[in-house]
This record gives sequence, structure tokens and C-alpha cells, in this order.
Amino acid sequence: MSARHRATGPTTTWTLDGRSARTVGGEVALDEPTSGIRTSTDDMLLGLDLRIASGGPRLVDHWVRGEDLVAVYEPTDPRRLRATAMWRRHDRRETAVELVVSSQTSLTESDSSVAVVCDLAGGTIHWATQRPGDPTAITDWQPLTAASSCPVEATCLLVKRPADAVLVAVHPADARHVAVRATHGRVVVSCWLFSTAIEKGVLLRSRVLAATGLLTDTAWADSMAADFLASPPLLTA
Repeated sequence: MSARHRATGPTTTWTLDGRSARTVGGEVALDEPTSGIRTSTDDMLLGLDLRIASGGPRLVDHWVRGEDLVAVYEPTDPRRLRATAMWRRHDRRETAVELVVSSQTSLTESDSSVAVVCDLAGGTIHWATQRPGDPTAITDWQPLTAASSCPVEATCLLVKRPADAVLVAVHPADARHVAVRATHGRVVVSCWLFSTAIEKGVLLRSRVLAATGLLTDTAWADSMAADFLASPPLLTA
């Protein structure tokens, strides 16, 4: 088991302490990737659910590289899905983080589906997607009630609370299903990735964005979501 710390610039977003990593306003327990970033505002952002029924994934390596926190997980279930999680600050903003997920398998073919999960203090839920004919903009935010299902075209959600708002967005080029569950004063957003089978030698890669900002003026969410959704998809090999 090894841990490496490599910096490529004068500042580092993450600080490693054994199998934990800290950043401004949050902490990641690397042995528990499903828990994601635990924040000081009682949110859990960008947890990685590898769908392992018991025992959890096995952390085999982790390091900080510049502003990225990277963790590698070996499979402990029959899918043999090896995953790399990279939490990185989005556009150098402390309140916005992306989780880049990479998966591959040693089997001839395997189920590739994983989920990126955000568990948030509750609020009113709204959804949007890329504006038809203009991929550099998003549609108006539409309300989503606790009893309704998330539309299949939804690529970003905005949870508005008394003091702030949280944006969660998944890149539209990725095969996905976004599920929302509101219960006991919490909102759980699950962004399902890699819905097709994966073959040996193929690397799948995707990313999800989470950001916190002002409730009084959510133009920041419009701009950030539009930029993220319009950005080119990540390369695969």
C-alpha cells in the first residue's frame, strides 16, 4: 500500500493525513469513497458508489498531484471493476469540485455502472439541461417535487436552501440516469454513469460537478452549469 504526494505548482488544494484528505471546508475518508467530501455545512458531495454489496472497495493507492486528489480502488466483487477517483477543484474555485471517474475491468466483459452521489441538507429542487440549439446555455430551471421523477433529459440540478444553493451537474455526453430522492430533510442526488457493458482493455471516464454558491443570485449556477455541459468530453483509451 503506498501513498504519494506530488505537487506541480506552488499551492496545493488537498492535504493528506494517512487515508484522509482535507481541503477548504471539507474532508474525504479515502477508505469510504461513497461518503465523498464531508463539508462543514453538513453536505456530502461527490461520493463514488461502486455498488459493492459488502466490505467496500479496496484502496490500493492515493496521492495528491497539484490540485487533484487521486484514489485507486481494486475490485472486491465479481464485476472486477477497477476504479480511479480524482477530485479536483473546478476552475480554481474553492466552492466547486469535479469528480472524474475512470473504470476498467480484467474480465472479457463486465457491468460498468457506478454512481456519483451527493447527500445534501434539504431544500427546493430544480432541474435544467442544455438549451436546444445552443449548447453554451442551459434552459430555465424547472421545479422538481419530491413526488416526481427526474426527467431523463435533466443534466443539472439546483437545490435551493435558506442560506445557499448547491449545483450538481453531469456531463451530457456520458450515458447516465440522474435519480433524486428527498426524505427526512435531505436530498440525495445519484448520477449513474457507464450504463453500457465494459470490455477488457477499454477505459471509461466521466465526470460530475458539485458547487455551492449564493441563493440570492443564482447566475453563478447558470454560468457554471452551461460552461461544464458545453465542455468537450474527456478522452478515453
